[in-house]
Amino acid sequence: MSLVPVCMAIACGPVETSQPVIPDDGDDPTNPEPTSACEPRQAGISADFELTIEGWPGDTNGYFLYNVAAPCQVEAATPTSRDLLCTDGDGEHSVTLTIADSRIADAIPASGPVFLRAARTDPEFGENQWFAVRAGSEVTGALLAGGIRAGHDTPEPGDGYFLPIWMVLGPEEGCPVEVEGQCLNRRRGRMGFWVDDVQGASILDGHEGDIDASGTYLAVVGASVEHKRGVMLSCAGDDPRYADDLRVLIGAKAQGGAPGTAR
Repeated sequence: MSLVPVCMAIACGPVETSQPVIPDDGDDPTNPEPTSACEPRQAGISADFELTIEGWPGDTNGYFLYNVAAPCQVEAATPTSRDLLCTDGDGEHSVTLTIADSRIADAIPASGPVFLRAARTDPEFGENQWFAVRAGSEVTGALLAGGIRAGHDTPEPGDGYFLPIWMVLGPEEGCPVEVEGQCLNRRRGRMGFWVDDVQGASILDGHEGDIDASGTYLAVVGASVEHKRGVMLSCAGDDPRYADDLRVLIGAKAQGGAPGTAR
């Protein structure tokens, strides 16, 4: 299975990163019997999330509506949401993070300090949104939860947004190419994961599973669909539809402790 890097929303093409290439040997340390080719999506899979941010100004370069990072306090919690009060040089900002899968939300503590990174592009560049919540008050804290609803895996290439996790989209050879309106070709694919540069699982579009052999992280892959522009001359341009469709949630699993703790 040949792999291709995830495309940027405004310029589809290879992106250089330090990530390794998934070997074509079918090995999967967390699943010795890989999902069969083009298996139907699992029922009930959802990687939906929503961020509501108050008081944070937009990005001045016109690409991001916001691209923020700040220490926060978790002030309230429900099974699928967290209310945060975040502080940066501009003051305090209220953030509500709602996550469809309660297992992912449960990876975030119901109170106490966390560090939030969140980004969203202007709709002109497609529906692209990312978040990462880390333990403690520093960006270097352990990853607790993260989400992608975008055409590429991180807001900016190679910035380590979800460290220690890396991701890359690869096509599922057994799945047919679908054509929409002659200019958009798409095919279901797999998200390949690494933790601390160690190859982990590859998870098919519409499935979920442990990322690593030790079971530290769960991934819910609501969508991992490869998009390509058609070859007709009329298919030129930077249509956001040409970016891949990635909808992924990541959550740290409790390791002999309370939910919301990461090893």
